[in-house]
Amino acid sequence: MRYNPFRDYDKHGCLKLPWTFFVALAFLCRSYVVWVVALSYRQDSGGLLSLFYPSRSEFSAALIVAIPALTVALIASLRRVGMGWFIEHLWQGIRQFMAGAASIQLCYALWLGNLSSHNLKHIGVTYPIIVEMVGMVLVIAYCMLNQRFRDVSKQFPHLAQHD
Repeated sequence: MRYNPFRDYDKHGCLKLPWTFFVALAFLCRSYVVWVVALSYRQDSGGLLSLFYPSRSEFSAALIVAIPALTVALIASLRRVGMGWFIEHLWQGIRQFMAGAASIQLCYALWLGNLSSHNLKHIGVTYPIIVEMVGMVLVIAYCMLNQRFRDVSKQFPHLAQHD
């Protein structure tokens, strides 16, 4: 038996989403997380935002690039009983959607020129950029290789049919 029947399944008999899914999703939606935290910080929300995104255009671009990850969060929030065949069909492709969202963010970071030979020579300055890119590669690998995430994406909760 691969999973614990008392801990790993919900009341509808489907595997629960792993906590690593939520960590990876928070990482992909980090610009929205920073935005919400900055909005809730009453003293100087603009100062907090400028700590992570020095220019307004960088912040706007980060929000736009994170829209696919926000779509993954929306699909995950709609995974419940009675949602219909369309949401169930979207759920079946959640791994590909999430890997695609991470790939878009990785390609955008590469397009900006964040990874260059100059940046690699001065690793102390570009350490956060490299950690961010490695994190996106790890999210892509997680989506494609994690067996529990594969198993969860194959299940969708339905009402139990009583005979």
